Amino acid sequence: MRFALKHAALVAACMAAFPAHATNGYFLPGFGIRSQGMGGVGIAYGRDSLSTAANPANAVNTGMRGDMGFAVFNPERYAAVGSDAGGASPFGFFGGVESDAKYFIMPEMGFSMPLNDRLHVALAVVGNGGMNTTYPENFFSFDGDGPGPTAPFPARDEKLGVDMMQVLVPITAAYKLNENHAIGASLVLAETRFRAYGLQAFQTFDQVFTITADPAHLTNQGFDYSYGAGVKIGWLGEFMGDRLSLGLTYASRTYMTKFDKYSGLFAEQGDFDIPENFGIGIAFKPVKNLVIAADVTRINYGDIASVGNPGMSAPLGPGGIPSITDSSKELGNDDGMGFGWKDQTVYKLGVQYGVNNRLLVRAGYNYGKTPIPDGQVTFNLLAPATVEKHYSVGFTYKANENLEVTGTYMYAASNSQSACGQNIVNCATFNMHQNMFGLTFGWVLDPGPGALEEYGEGDWAGINFDGWYAGLGVGQSKYRGVDEDTANTRTEGWKVYGGYQFNKYFAIEGGYANLNDMTARTGAIVTNLDTDAWTLGAVLSYPVTGKLSVMGKLGAAYMLADVNVKNGAALTVRSGDDSYEPNYGVGVSYALLDNLNLRVEWERFDRKEYDIDLVTAGVALKF
Repeated sequence: MRFALKHAALVAACMAAFPAHATNGYFLPGFGIRSQGMGGVGIAYGRDSLSTAANPANAVNTGMRGDMGFAVFNPERYAAVGSDAGGASPFGFFGGVESDAKYFIMPEMGFSMPLNDRLHVALAVVGNGGMNTTYPENFFSFDGDGPGPTAPFPARDEKLGVDMMQVLVPITAAYKLNENHAIGASLVLAETRFRAYGLQAFQTFDQVFTITADPAHLTNQGFDYSYGAGVKIGWLGEFMGDRLSLGLTYASRTYMTKFDKYSGLFAEQGDFDIPENFGIGIAFKPVKNLVIAADVTRINYGDIASVGNPGMSAPLGPGGIPSITDSSKELGNDDGMGFGWKDQTVYKLGVQYGVNNRLLVRAGYNYGKTPIPDGQVTFNLLAPATVEKHYSVGFTYKANENLEVTGTYMYAASNSQSACGQNIVNCATFNMHQNMFGLTFGWVLDPGPGALEEYGEGDWAGINFDGWYAGLGVGQSKYRGVDEDTANTRTEGWKVYGGYQFNKYFAIEGGYANLNDMTARTGAIVTNLDTDAWTLGAVLSYPVTGKLSVMGKLGAAYMLADVNVKNGAALTVRSGDDSYEPNYGVGVSYALLDNLNLRVEWERFDRKEYDIDLVTAGVALKF
């Protein structure tokens, strides 16, 4: 146990450098995979150590346990400007493009334990959220119209976007005042990483108009890091026995160091604090194995100048963009322009049902109106936090007395925002929807009060899972047989799979692989190829030691390929190409625990026109 938790902390700390893309503004819907399966609730109901990030007082109910897991976020983002969004830009900006970088890893880990009957402590490492866009075509590239340099500047194929992630580390103490009431407090340490690129057009504008106070620190400065701390306090009360719980939380503004490399982009010379937020929660148990919970939270985005200050919202002037006559509004100044976000109220609802003594199932709904006003589209093309409705389902499977396996799927429904008469771009539109898959493991030494009762009283009467396993791998795909001088052939890839192990040498395995896309450019012609595959094959294993095995795989894949060809802004060809193809590979498996293996694999999807290699690393759970 000591070994596993020590290495869990190291893995989470290393993985925390990966960016995320959040869904309530730039905050995650909830803290922990388990919470997100119930719509993000956690103020009045929490059973794992990650829930202490939602309400510090939850630590009195989490017992002694360690949790480690990760989520794979899949945000699909689209933006269009100028004539592609309904009206020509005065600077000739045009284009409609999907963002690359569609998959992000968000790790999590935590630990909680009682020091005595009343005092409990916990520590968690959780993602607070983030923003990311990676547009492969720069729709802020001049085409020769309007003031500025001769086209193209910046180059049309120079990527445009931002990349921001936030990690929180709440260090928590909770005290049980009496049998029914508890309070808690956390010192919340925070780190934010940020970069922006492809915004040279705004530096050029500043030579003609007045936009930024520091054009040298506006874009293309690489990653910069910000560190800070805040506090979070919470109360938890139980009434009607243990049937009704109420919770209250308040998180102070987290004061962060400034992004010096982007002092000409963010207000207050690069300041980007984490906003104050607070909430109330309720949880009700009509019967012991049924939990109905709801939270309402408020995030004060408008108090953070770099986020809440209005951006370029004035109507179009004779030159397309009027000079800023009030120099205090220039980017980077104390009252400088921001993203124009409003405060956001988020509503969360979750239900959990204990099917039997080993299985919990849950579902949730989360709603938060977009914080972006329609008049603030220009800057928010870089951070289209427009999704509002989130639907989730999940489960927890108690594999044995000390191991819980929790999985969640969340879908954030597609939502668009559009406006014309905006500065610089005139018309603009953006759209986003999201998928999230999460898996976490809980090592339980003491489950905490009431946790086991929520599983239900009946014995497990489901499928005998002996020999079955399931897994997830994340990595990189590469399209071969394509000219790499004109194409981007490397991209993110991932797969989910399941199988049956007949013996230590032989298994049958099937799954789904997302091989992502390849983009090729020849002059104005852009070809995008997006490929998925359903697989089935035999897996041969040879144990090298008691824990380490080498593997070989041979089978077939049903491959689905979508081809889009654009000439400039016009879509000229859209077609599909589905076929059965050989699939084979090799890999290494290491038994981290009795029922948890680490797997690293290379696979080849062998097509006639081109081959696709997929390299993944991940985990396989044996039931």
